[in-house]
Parts: sequence; C-alpha cells; structure tokens
Amino acid sequence: MSTEIPHSTAPSLSETLDGEIDFGETTRTLYSTDASIYQQRPAGVAFPRTRDDVQRVVDFARQQGTSVTARGAGSSLTGNAIGEGIVLDCSRHMDEIIDVDPDAKTVTVQPGVVLDELNDVLEADGLYFAPDPSTSSTCTIGGMIANNAAGPHSVKHGTTRAYVQRLECVLADGTLVEFHRRNGAELETVCEHDDRAGAVHRVVRRLARERAEEIETQYPDVDRNSSGYDLETSVAPDGSWVDLSRLVSGSEGTLAIITEATLQLTGRPETRAVSLVFYDDLIAAADAVTSVLETDPSAVELIDDAVLGYARDAWGFDLVPENAEAALLLEIETNHADQRDDLETVVSAAQTNGTIDVERAFDEEEMADLWKVRKASNPLLNRQPGDEQALSFIEDAAVPPARLPTYLERVGDVLREHDLQASVFGHAGQGVLHIKPFLNLKTEHDRERLRSVSEAVHEIVLEVGGSVSGEHGDGRLRSEHLPAMYGDELYSAFCEIKHTFDPDDVFNPAKVVPASDGDLAKVDENLRYEGYDPETVDTALDFSAEEGFGSLVEQCNGCSKCRTSDGGVMCPTFRGTDDEVASTRGRANMLRAAINGDLDEKTLTSDHFQEEVLDLCISCKACETECPTGVDMAKLKTEAKHQQHQRSGVPLRARLFGNVRTLNRLGSTFSPVANRLKEFGPGRRVAEAVLGIDRRRTLPEFAAEPFPDWFAAHEPHPNAGENGTVALFPDCYMGYNHPAVGKASVQLLESLGYAVEVPDVACCGRAPLSQGLVEKARGYARQNVETLAEYAEREVPIIGVEPSCVSAFKEYDDLLEDTVNIPSMTATVPAFLVERIRAGEIDLPDDGNDTVAFHGHCHSKAKGWDSVPVELLREAGYDVQPLDTTCCGMAGAFGYETEHYEVSMAIGDDLESKINATEADVIVTTGASCSQQLADRDIETQHPLELLAALSEEE
Repeated sequence: MSTEIPHSTAPSLSETLDGEIDFGETTRTLYSTDASIYQQRPAGVAFPRTRDDVQRVVDFARQQGTSVTARGAGSSLTGNAIGEGIVLDCSRHMDEIIDVDPDAKTVTVQPGVVLDELNDVLEADGLYFAPDPSTSSTCTIGGMIANNAAGPHSVKHGTTRAYVQRLECVLADGTLVEFHRRNGAELETVCEHDDRAGAVHRVVRRLARERAEEIETQYPDVDRNSSGYDLETSVAPDGSWVDLSRLVSGSEGTLAIITEATLQLTGRPETRAVSLVFYDDLIAAADAVTSVLETDPSAVELIDDAVLGYARDAWGFDLVPENAEAALLLEIETNHADQRDDLETVVSAAQTNGTIDVERAFDEEEMADLWKVRKASNPLLNRQPGDEQALSFIEDAAVPPARLPTYLERVGDVLREHDLQASVFGHAGQGVLHIKPFLNLKTEHDRERLRSVSEAVHEIVLEVGGSVSGEHGDGRLRSEHLPAMYGDELYSAFCEIKHTFDPDDVFNPAKVVPASDGDLAKVDENLRYEGYDPETVDTALDFSAEEGFGSLVEQCNGCSKCRTSDGGVMCPTFRGTDDEVASTRGRANMLRAAINGDLDEKTLTSDHFQEEVLDLCISCKACETECPTGVDMAKLKTEAKHQQHQRSGVPLRARLFGNVRTLNRLGSTFSPVANRLKEFGPGRRVAEAVLGIDRRRTLPEFAAEPFPDWFAAHEPHPNAGENGTVALFPDCYMGYNHPAVGKASVQLLESLGYAVEVPDVACCGRAPLSQGLVEKARGYARQNVETLAEYAEREVPIIGVEPSCVSAFKEYDDLLEDTVNIPSMTATVPAFLVERIRAGEIDLPDDGNDTVAFHGHCHSKAKGWDSVPVELLREAGYDVQPLDTTCCGMAGAFGYETEHYEVSMAIGDDLESKINATEADVIVTTGASCSQQLADRDIETQHPLELLAALSEEE
C-alpha cells in the first residue's frame, strides 16, 4: 500500500471537502506520534466536517491505494492512532452533541465529542456516560468506542462497548451504514442485501455458528477484554441476533469509521464514599481483591510502595504509614443514607492478616485526597528526566482477579531476570494492572529487552487465563500475540471478518490481523526513538535539572492532556485555535523533529519554525505543572528564541517589549504627552505597521504620579513596624501604570503592622525572558539579587503584587549560579498575608459582604498560589466564587501583537463568558494582563489587595 500521496492529487480532494486536508510537512510531523512509544509519518491529515466528508476521504484513499487511520485525541498507548496513509481527525469539527433523551437515558453524538464536555452537558439531567478513562478531559467518544475504553469505575459500570446502542459508520467502500442489534425479519432482510453491509452481517453470523465452541473456550474469562474482534458478545451463538455496533466497538478503526453514535447513559449516584486500606505486602493486597469484589464496589485500585512513598514524602500525605508496602483504594456508590455501613462492609472484606491501617472519607475534599494518593503514580513515573522512561508496553493486560497474586509474582520474576525496575498500580478489581518498566529505547539493548519482556509477560497472561489487552486495544503493541491467545481457528475468523469489512485494506492496516501483504504490527517496529540522534543544544538557560534541552523536549509522551478544553489552564492557544501545533504536545513533537534534523530546512532557529511552531506559546507556564510529564514549554520557547536571536539578531519589537520597564518609566515621566500619543490615530497606524502593535488594542495609561514617587512622599501608618519589615518589589505595571494597587498594598501591609521598604530594583526579567532575551534577563536578575541580598541576609520577606514577576524570581536558578536563596524567600503579597494569618500573627477585618468572582493569573495557578487570594478574601468576609478559567489570553505583549490579536481575543472569550455567567458584585483578578484583557471588553476589575485595603481604611 502506498505511503505517499502525490501532492498534485491533494487539491482534488480538498476541493470536495467542507473540512480541510493538510499534506504539509508540519502537520504530517505532528500526527506521526500519539501517546505510544511509536512513530509513523502519515501521507496527510484530513479534518472532516460531515459524514459526507468522511465518505469522500475514504473513497479518495481507496482510489489512491493508501490507508485511513481514524484518530480522536491521539491518547491511546498502543500506536493504533498513527498510520502511513491519511489520518482522519474528527475532533476538530465533528464534535456535536446531536440529541439528549433524558427519558430514554440516551445521547446521540458525533465522534469528536470530548467525554468531560459531554458529561458537563448531561449533568443538568442527572445523567452521565459511565466509562471514565484517565484522559476524560481530552478523549473523544469515537476514540473511546474504537478502543472499548474503561477506567477505574469499570469494575461496577463496565466498558464503553456495553453502552453502545447504535453506530452510524462509513465502510471501506464508502457506503454509509447503521449498526445496531438486529434479529428476526430485520436480520434476515439485511443478510439478503447484495452489498457490503449484507456481507458483513452474513459472515459474522456464519462465523458465530461455525466457531461457537472456540468462542466459548478461547475467549478469556475476564471482565475487560479489548483484544481481537468481539465475536463473544456481538452475535448470538446460534446466529439468532447480530449487533455489529458491538463488533466495531474495540476494533480500533480497522473495520469502519464511526460518524455518529447513540449511547446508553447512567443516573448519577447520590453519594460516594472512599477508603484506603494499607497492607504490609503487595501480594496481601492482591489477595484481598476477590473478597472485596463480592461487596459491589465501584472502584478497586491497587497502589504499590513506590507510589505510596511518593505520595507521603513528595506530596506530604501523612496518612500513608511508613511501613505500608501496598494499598487498595476502595470506592462505593450509593443512593441511600447508609453509606457508612456500606463502606464498612467493603473495608471488612478487604481485611487480611497483612492489613496495617485504614483511612475512610465521606466528603468531597477528603475523598479527593485519597484519590490523589492513587494519582501520585503520574508524576512518580512520568516526570523522571533522562533517557530511561517508564514505558507502556505490558501494562494493560487483564487477568482474572483471583490470579492477580500469581501474576504479580511471575511478572516480578521476569523483571528481575531482565534487571528492570517497575511500579505497580491500577485497576485491580478487573485484574488490569499498570506495570511500567524503565527502559531507554534509544539503545539496542533495551529495544531487545522490550521484545523479550513483552513476550514473556504476555505468555504469563495467557497461562493465567487473561487477555493481552484489558484496555487501549492491541495496536502495534499486542497484535502479534493474538494467534497464541485465540488459536488458529478464531484468528482465521478475525482475518475473514477484516477481509469482508475491508477487502482493500483501507482501514488502519496491520493492526489486529495482518495486512493484505502479510505485514503485522510488531512491538519493536516503528519505535519513536530507534535511530534517533538529536543535536545537542548548547543552552543559555540552565537545563541541568532536566538533563538538557533535548531531554525536556523528549519528556512529552503524547498523552494529550494539553488538549484539555475545559478545566485547568493548559493549553490556552490550543483552546483558541483547535490546532494541534498550538498544543504543548504539538510543539514538543516539532522541537524533537527539529533537533533530530527531521524537518526540511526548518531548523530550531529558522524564522519559519519560530513563527509556525513556537509563536503561539503564550508562556502561561501551565504545562510546568499540568502536563503529566512536566514539559515546560515556556522555558523551551525562551531558549529557542534566544538561539534564533544569536543567529539572526534581535528584532526591534522584541527589544521594545523586552524593555517594558524602561518604556513604562519614560511614559510615566512624560505622561501628559504619552497618554495623548497612545491614542493618536496616525501614530497607532505607524506602530502597527512598524512594530506590529495592533491598533484595536487599548494601550495602558501612564501614571502621572508613579508609585515610587508616591511611596517616597507618603506618611506611614501608625501601626507600621509593629510586626516587622517587608520588602515590596515595585513591578513596572504597578509602578508606572496602575499605582493604585501598590498604594493599596502598602496601606494594607502597614495597617497590619508591617513596615514597608521599596528597594530600587531592575525589571524582574519576565519581559525579556518572554522575548528570548536571556542575557538581558540574566543581567536584571543579577542586579536584583545584589540589591535584595541584604534583605535575604536579614530574613526580611521579599514580596510582590504581580504574579508573573514573582514567578520570574522563582526561576532565577535557571539564570544564575548563586541566587542567595532569593527564589525561595520571594512570595506574592496575598501568599505572605495568608501564611501570617494561618500562623495566628495577624487578623483581617471581616466586614466584606460583596460577592466576588475571582479569576486567577495563570502563573499563580502554575506555581500553586491560585487559592491564596481566595482564602484571603474569604477571611475578610467576602463570598468568593473562583472561576474555572484558563489564561486570559493577553499574556503580556502577546495580546498586543497584530498577528496574535484574534487568538488572544478567542481565548479571552471564554473568560468573558464565565464572568458574564456569574452574578458577582465585584470581578477580581491579580494580573495586570488579565485586567487589561477585561478592560478591553468593558469589564471593570479590582485587585484583591484594593478590596482589603478599603476594608482596613474603614476600621
């Protein structure tokens, strides 16, 4: 089958589509990987808008002799979302929720609908779609059906296949069909049709009858089987009914392309309760699983000592005993008031001689804490820098829960034989454990160990009566194990099913069964890092903690978290554009290709690469914490821009925005003239033409009396100094544009007993860092460290108002060898005050009676400070509603630039809509950029310190 499509043929397809098709190098690189260990470059990518588009793409691919690989969020671990033909991405346009029927408890959706977004819509009717994979914020319904997705609650609610009622699909000959359960006259009628739909019904019915004995004996006795084709539940043994929607579910896009699905929904439970049962031995915990299952739990999750130790030592979860070697996290769902008794029933069943402690939780916050212990596996395994990474290649097997102890012991023997370390956690209630050995697939030795361990472990899986895939499907990882799992007769039936559905091998070939040329996906072929030889980047920033620039790029495993469309911050520009290259994963893929020399004349420092790949990163810093693997794209972008400047020089606009403190100081000095000039039409047009500063943006006012001048002349509060001294960093916006925030800070701090000193400092460095001016930022950092060293020596707190400036101080270790502990001593003013309140040193007036909607700055969220202003305002009596918002979209200079204006506004639309949905008296934000973005939308904001200072004045 052809791996390339002549570019001359692309326009003929493009002209027939309502959607788009892209055969360009960038898009082909972006879609060459998913969340697996594999890489395969496609011929092109199609983004259909309609079922007609899907049919046209399928017809085109068949005529060209190439393949079609359907893809949702690209979050599968087995490599079944990448292919050498056309990748069909339905997530961009085909994301409509078509119909919700609360009475029937069903929903009809297009394949690109994201699970969390669907459940948000269904919440109003008290319903939800029960399967809950960990990628729920990004995974699409089409992808969930294709991989028969599950999740931790599948022990009670089952897998996706159980909820599929009807599928509308495009077959490989381009015909549109509907699959659902058919029997009686309806089945006989469709079987008589002389078309592809008739043929597949006839063949599946015949195979069920002919292979009834093998189906009964060869399919594993496990609840979660996502291997092969489902002849077990999609057709009656006597052929009296056939449901091809169940056969297509879990078929990994090898049989049909889903264009619409009707799903069964579940009523939301009224209450849940959670327990964490600790054991002195991993096998003792595994032994308890079968007893627990008899009590109808909704989740049974196993956690090993490595994960528990990380939760205790790195996250500070004191509830984890020092001697705990394993734990079971147990959850129940109830619709009555006896939840404590119900939970105790489950806990009692979990008790063994190895039980050492039990934690119970009934309210949301306590339950979330216990689940966080389970989720500690993500940073433990995924944030390890360097070439050795915890890899997913044996982790999804499903074994009978009663055989878990045996399975764990035997897999442990295999790992020891190969001298490998691994952590164990996962869905013990259904015998699906995540076991991720650490390997370096850049080496031939570890690629050999990959195959050897895979073969050994999957042999054990079959010997204990399990399935090689309990989730994520077979893909490239496990397809070659299917003949041994099912036997020759059933495997031959699978091949016949594939050939009947897809005789020309159009759909995702070489997965599940061999392609027409005999090729079958193998565990150690098309590996992402085989033959990988990246250029070493000599960096200006310190990347030693990440083990180098390239190592940080390679941390991206493709899990798709950066494609989250709601909740959290990451990734704002993806949310604004729906373009893969605007996601952290997309940028990491392109950076990896650039340093490996895989791009045609588009090196890391080329203008094209910078503009197409890195320019839309707004340095929100969310990926630093929200990315499961910790890919700090803002830091990578800064270094890459610096590298470009070294090659090509620094553009005028970068110089201007990198020196914003000087610009603002001059503007304030000449404020009467500067404020008139910034509104001068001809001047704005020149600024737009020369500097790219969009004239549609309102430029900040320059203060007639800058904050430093006001501070030097002000009379301190009588209380000042009673509780010590603080050093207040005068950021450039507070200093020269909006001094009211600085005045409020001083007034509040002094009224609470703190003498305030305002040191003569340089820019924090954030502005030049955002422009890639690393040496200028380093110079500023050095000046500030020298100036602030005396405060550090006296242990005087160094505090600031602007979150982006304080976060810049936290990153001085990337710029300087000796920072005199200033990064660790610096805090935002709200964080400083909350710490003092918690210590009982100060009290706030509690007369605040307004309802406050709070939008947090993205750097505060990235650094974990976002809850502090909320706590502070609540302490003062305000009713605070934290808004679940991403970055405001302004991001310093970003929102002013003409080429970014539309994206900036699109990101800001989400913030505006969430503010408009509140009935708050006051809108509060802590960031200068945020207030500017909202001011352009005629939304007035205040800083929390202004509210608190006003209260202190009233006392």
